[in-house]
Amino acid sequence: MGKKDIEKLCTREQELVDLNAPWKSLFQELAEWVLPRKSYVTRTKSKGQKTDATKLYDSTAPRGLKMMAAGFHSHLTNPVSKWFNLRIQNKDTMKEKEVQIWFKDVEDIIFAALSNSNFDTTMQEFYVNSGCFGTSAILTLEDVKEKIRFTEIPIDQIVFEEDAYGRVNRVYRTFPLTAQQAYDLWGDQAGEEVLKTYVKKPNEKMKFMHYVGPRDKRDPSKEDNLNMPWMSVWVEKSKRHLIGEGGYLSNPFAVGRFSKDTSDVFGYSPSMDILPDVKLVNAMVKTLLRSAMKQADPPLIAPRRGFIAPLNANPSKINYYDSKTKSDAIAAFPTGSNANLTLEMIQETQRNIEKAYFVPLFQAISNITKQMTIPEVQRRVSENMVLLGPVVGRFTQEVMDPIILRVFDLLFAQGEIPEPPLSVQDQELEIVYISALARAQKESEVFSLQAFMQDLGSIGAIAPDVTDKFDADEALNQVAKIRGITPEIIKSDSVVRKIRKLRAEAAIADAEAQARKQQVDTGAVAAAAASDIANAQKGK
Repeated sequence: MGKKDIEKLCTREQELVDLNAPWKSLFQELAEWVLPRKSYVTRTKSKGQKTDATKLYDSTAPRGLKMMAAGFHSHLTNPVSKWFNLRIQNKDTMKEKEVQIWFKDVEDIIFAALSNSNFDTTMQEFYVNSGCFGTSAILTLEDVKEKIRFTEIPIDQIVFEEDAYGRVNRVYRTFPLTAQQAYDLWGDQAGEEVLKTYVKKPNEKMKFMHYVGPRDKRDPSKEDNLNMPWMSVWVEKSKRHLIGEGGYLSNPFAVGRFSKDTSDVFGYSPSMDILPDVKLVNAMVKTLLRSAMKQADPPLIAPRRGFIAPLNANPSKINYYDSKTKSDAIAAFPTGSNANLTLEMIQETQRNIEKAYFVPLFQAISNITKQMTIPEVQRRVSENMVLLGPVVGRFTQEVMDPIILRVFDLLFAQGEIPEPPLSVQDQELEIVYISALARAQKESEVFSLQAFMQDLGSIGAIAPDVTDKFDADEALNQVAKIRGITPEIIKSDSVVRKIRKLRAEAAIADAEAQARKQQVDTGAVAAAAASDIANAQKGK
């Protein structure tokens, strides 16, 4: 890649930054009101400054955002339980026990790699960013120590483009590193400017750009980095120095949007919907505090020429007055405030904010009464979780799918994943999500199946032959798939056939033994009867 190509990339990145300036201004405003620790999108953090919450008088929005992120993390990508399965489209192949066990082993390997990396902390920040800004990005790269390393990309560092189908295909990330960090990362390849700064001011921050996009010209027969489907370029921005050029088999950036309009590349968030409520509740709480302060320590009314100013209303303080004045009375200034009404309005607004962050939904389990049965509890939780269906679908499609497939590719290249069975090779992988939220989307299928079986039992009581149309084995397979049951506890069709064949043969053998026994018993009875008859005749 030449100088002109580097300049073209940097120019395009700056064009996108300028084009998305209104979005960045909105992100700055959202962070100031909802996520103060990240309120440095369009402004620079002062040295030693940790956070800026000077606008906040009410914590409902930051707390609600945090609870929503925890709810998504616990119910969609729970770190202590498996939340996805792998499969291929060929149903006949998936019925093979060897294939099922291989997929089970691969799932365990991927889940272990995620658990041993920083995936959980990264996803927590992803949900926070999505709830606040509506857009969040994760970078997945190979790591020497942990095999896989994830990086949550701050919203102020990234701009991106979409293809004609609305998929993110070009990502530009501009990020700061100190000269020391850059030298540690790239060494002499970091460029002359970095080396000079490293010698003089190693802690001085410099800007770098990482670009990832589709490679237009490549030789598919070659497997080197410069011929992979995705191009990767690292640039030191001040001198437009090319640090390195490489490639990936899949896009390492996964960009998720909470909700999205077709014409926009950035997403929309719950925080955007309730920003007026957030500002309103903070204003009301501020007013209520002023009202409470005035009632606890009210302004005073004093005669104009009575007391010698300034008045001191602090405890145990003395105010002197002119003895010639006719009235020396001092009274509290009437405020006319109604604290109860203000408090009701604040609480109603706070409830609206919590609803926008799905806080009541994620608290549905704790709100269930003890008198409810387990099926009723499951149904109520599932009905509430279905409300998150559109968000879950977008997260799984835009973020979870790319991450899991990329982790699979990286682990396979590292030799961590065993060779697949022949029937699976060259097949496209599919991901099935089995987390609480994902299962809730499919729970209605189980309820429908249960209702169908009840109807079948009612009809079967009148017409028993109708049960011949019901495939119980397939019904069990479908329920196990929806529930996310491990295939190791479900016997394969071939094993079931052998068991049933042996059972049938045993039943036939028992029937034949019973028949023979009955014949012997019948013969013995007949012989005894004949003997009795003969003895009776002799007695005559």
